[in-house]
Amino acid sequence: MPVASYVKIPAAIEKLVEGINSGTDQWAIALTNTVPGSDAFVSGTTDLATSGGYTAGGNNVATTSSGMNGSDFVLVLVDPTVWTGSGGGFTFRYALLVNKTANIIPGYWDYGSSQAVASGDTVTVDLDQTAAVGVFKIT
Repeated sequence: MPVASYVKIPAAIEKLVEGINSGTDQWAIALTNTVPGSDAFVSGTTDLATSGGYTAGGNNVATTSSGMNGSDFVLVLVDPTVWTGSGGGFTFRYALLVNKTANIIPGYWDYGSSQAVASGDTVTVDLDQTAAVGVFKIT
């Protein structure tokens, strides 16, 4: 699986700072073929539909830590569980970071091209586990 580049969604930044509790909210990683048109998340519409080993809404992730690291706020999340293709499998290009409590997408990872997941293939989204970087950092 290729390395993906992270893209933040500017409209979500104010909501991240003012409207959510990053440390206690439920986070997930969801897969899609389409660049999000906004920061809003609707399960099965924004992400892939349930099919071929993928479940709409993505996989929930636990919060390892959230808080200040020097002058930066850093959120560190556990990697989501692995998706395993079944039947006809599924295809995705983007992995979305989703705050399920507020139904917003602060950003996503772009794999650069469509990734076909055949029956028996697995997909692992490897999140940064370091307290200096994490999933996202607000400086």
